[in-house]
Amino acid sequence: MGQQMRPAKMLKLLESGQRIPVMDGSEQQDVHAALNDEEGKDRISSLPDCILHYILSFLPTKEAVATGILARRWKDLWTAVPILDFDDSKLYSSHVNYWYPAEITRFMNFVERVLLLRDVSNIERFRLSCRVCFSASRVHAWISAAIRHNVKELDLCFFVDEPFLLPHRVFNCGSLSILNVEMNSIIQLPNSISCPGLRILHLGLVTFPDDISTQRLLSSCPVLEELAILDCDWINMRHISISIPSLRKLIIDDLPTFDSRAYCWGCEIKIDAGSLIFFKYSGYLSNDIHLIEVSSSVKALLHIPMVQEAQNPLMYSRLIKLFLQLKNVSSLGISGCTIESLFFREKMPNDLPEFQKLTRLELSMQLGVHCGGALMKFLLHLPNLESLNISKATLWHL
Repeated sequence: MGQQMRPAKMLKLLESGQRIPVMDGSEQQDVHAALNDEEGKDRISSLPDCILHYILSFLPTKEAVATGILARRWKDLWTAVPILDFDDSKLYSSHVNYWYPAEITRFMNFVERVLLLRDVSNIERFRLSCRVCFSASRVHAWISAAIRHNVKELDLCFFVDEPFLLPHRVFNCGSLSILNVEMNSIIQLPNSISCPGLRILHLGLVTFPDDISTQRLLSSCPVLEELAILDCDWINMRHISISIPSLRKLIIDDLPTFDSRAYCWGCEIKIDAGSLIFFKYSGYLSNDIHLIEVSSSVKALLHIPMVQEAQNPLMYSRLIKLFLQLKNVSSLGISGCTIESLFFREKMPNDLPEFQKLTRLELSMQLGVHCGGALMKFLLHLPNLESLNISKATLWHL
């Protein structure tokens, strides 16, 4: 039998943000007893629906649905839970490369049951992580259902065997505030895009289709504040302009490997964001980063592990160019290998500027053999430095 939990203890767990344990079917009587105080009054069930919906939002969706069997009061509460989270990763064995058809069917049926039985209330957050190869049409329908419920945050993580077309409504959703798409495929974009309320956009592992449609996406987010482009493939791109006046945070993590053509040319990424306060770049400079008028209010983080690649004149010129564009920042975080790449020739780069406004420097402790000398050379370019923080933390993993 499970351990009984008094209402006071349950409320304390809720206030602390901890997960409330959900009992097995054999322990349902204990759950019922736990929800009643010494006088036999069910304090939890007497709370308003909005509070109970908030409580259920802390549970995994599967467990939130299971609370419907606790009592008549709880029967339909889960149909209005503001957060839905579906993840099929538990269906796969970590030892062998196969999945279980029966479990997959149960997973898909469960997702559809939750969406079909849902009431008319809006969805705050919808997260879906699954293999699309099982049934792309059903996955498409699930996303569309979330959009019909005026979803505010859409988090999609897909493993695909062939290109998967996201519903066009994803890119024309007026209620959407946060969009996260992680998918090992070309992201096919519609001809018409309108994201009037989108504040945060994260793209991971996607392959950009071409200059025009990608530019259309970035130009259709007038209030975007945060943009993260993580391990995406730019091979089809030549020029892109990130010109978003409202943008405050920009993260670009380039792929560690790239096509030989991309190595020679890559994509020219022009960044013009007057409100920017945070910029992070991690990669091999296979693309040409062009920052326009970076202010002193920007905090920049750089991780460029290209000591060997720095022997390539094009790559090295891009490295120097990036430092030139960041000369006005007041706070800079860099990895040890970035310093080594900068001074790999064991002499002072002629074009390296003085960072007159830089007062704070953060450096990771992952230092190579030559990093100490390279750091001393770099410090000569920081005449107004006030704080130097050398730590074991990897500054670029945010």
